[in-house]
Amino acid sequence: MNNLKTRDQLIVAAKQLFIKKGYDDTTMTDIAIESGLSRRTLYTYFESKVEIYQAVINSETDYVIEKLTAIASKPLNPKLKITEFLYSRFAIVKEVVDRNGSLRSEFFRNIFGVEHFRKDFDLKERQLLQQIISEGKESGVFDVTSVWRTSEVIQYCLRGFEAPYIRGTIWRNNTCEEMRFETQKLIFGILGCSN
Repeated sequence: MNNLKTRDQLIVAAKQLFIKKGYDDTTMTDIAIESGLSRRTLYTYFESKVEIYQAVINSETDYVIEKLTAIASKPLNPKLKITEFLYSRFAIVKEVVDRNGSLRSEFFRNIFGVEHFRKDFDLKERQLLQQIISEGKESGVFDVTSVWRTSEVIQYCLRGFEAPYIRGTIWRNNTCEEMRFETQKLIFGILGCSN
């Protein structure tokens, strides 16, 4: 078995255990047994449970980034592109969190711990936002002073909406259309769009 396949086998086994038993109740021995590989092999690839957990998170966030990169690469008007990017981002993140069982509860129980594990994702997402904002600025659609700062503000806004969106509480007392309208006003305001 080649190195990449072995590593992937360990990640898949760890992910299944984290979903079934949760992070705290999963041991490195459990992961070795679940993968059908030895503890020695496991420790060849991952020094700790934290490291393999990071690999599991990275495999999920890589999926999200792949989908968002496809949207950022579309030949669309920047306003349409940023809108599609934002709505797709929430749907994709919710899909990933929902399909991962107890990782979902870990997401809500330990949001600050999740911060540590999502650094790479945040950086890649901010780069995609910068790409879209730069396109909009160059074409005169967005009126921003700093592409970097604007991408950071938008990302913080997105992260603030994340937990309520995933929990389904963001729609309370609002229709989907009302939330879309208010969200677009907020984002387009940040981007300096006139209407």
